[in-house]
Amino acid sequence: MARTVFIAGSGLFCARGDSPSTVRDALWAGECTAASRQLGERRFPYFPLPLAETDWLRRAEQAIRHVGGQLGNLPMDTPLFVASSSFQIGHFEQQGAPFAMPVGSASFTRQIADWLELRGPRYSFSNACVSGFSAIDAASTLIAAGLIDEALVLGVELANASTLAGFAAMELLSPNGCHPFDARRNGLVLGEAVAAVRLTAQPGPWQIVGQRNGLDGYSTTGPDPAGNPIARVMTDCLHAAGLTPADIDLVKVQAAGSPGTDLAEARALHQVFGPAMPPLLSLKPALGHTLGASGIAELAALLACIEAGQVPATAQFAEPDAEIGLAPTAHRQAADVRCTLLNLIGFGGGLASLIVARDR
Repeated sequence: MARTVFIAGSGLFCARGDSPSTVRDALWAGECTAASRQLGERRFPYFPLPLAETDWLRRAEQAIRHVGGQLGNLPMDTPLFVASSSFQIGHFEQQGAPFAMPVGSASFTRQIADWLELRGPRYSFSNACVSGFSAIDAASTLIAAGLIDEALVLGVELANASTLAGFAAMELLSPNGCHPFDARRNGLVLGEAVAAVRLTAQPGPWQIVGQRNGLDGYSTTGPDPAGNPIARVMTDCLHAAGLTPADIDLVKVQAAGSPGTDLAEARALHQVFGPAMPPLLSLKPALGHTLGASGIAELAALLACIEAGQVPATAQFAEPDAEIGLAPTAHRQAADVRCTLLNLIGFGGGLASLIVARDR
């Protein structure tokens, strides 16, 4: 029989704060201001880490050590699962051309393990925006099977010109902000984050009760407009957890402000939940889309909020879209959230849903 997997702790450093609790307080206060990054003659809103250091590698070390310190003493043999869309490409960019990339960016995972003083097995995951949930899935599977007892899953996404230029070239970035599910939505706003969750077989307040990954092959740049693959992944996740849609108290939606992806996700939500739609929360207008780190960063932020009995408002939502037919949380509210579903929709077709529950 598979073992239950619990979340023993989390760490977070992003644009809104340097711990899950400070991020929670910022979300409750409605903070969502962004900085900006220049790309040629264009300037885009951006959510950077509040660090004065400019050297990419030293900056990464500071952020990763800081997040690791939030998780307490980790046994040296703790397996490490690292998720990122870009790994250390920003460091290579700073070195100037020409530069030699190692075989695979997974060498950065070895560096992270050294910073965290971990000597156990190391695994790297890089499948765009669903990387974080893929890493959690792998770690959870091994714990559930009794092959390991604990794992540290860390997401890291730090600034680099390659990622920004790639999204800008495809005209996927917003010039003025993230407006999830809003009629004014016009693209993504990127950001930085380092986040971690500590998974264990030892009982704790939160457990992972369901997870499913999927692939939407409709297009490399966007999902099936009908939302069918997204709906299937959510439905499969509910079945894996032994739950019905009525058991979900809150959905953390992807809702990054992309015109097509937001619409596809909304249609999928209508398919799964029908008229009994639970509250919907998007964190990307306040944190930015942190790509490979987004799943772990948003999980850490969300758990901090609902542990305090808080559901923050979704920032930057003001004008409902009749075609979407949904509105995320417009006002902050106190709530007893015991079971929540989190969605990720990745560039290139990756899909993932995760359900966490407490006192089950």
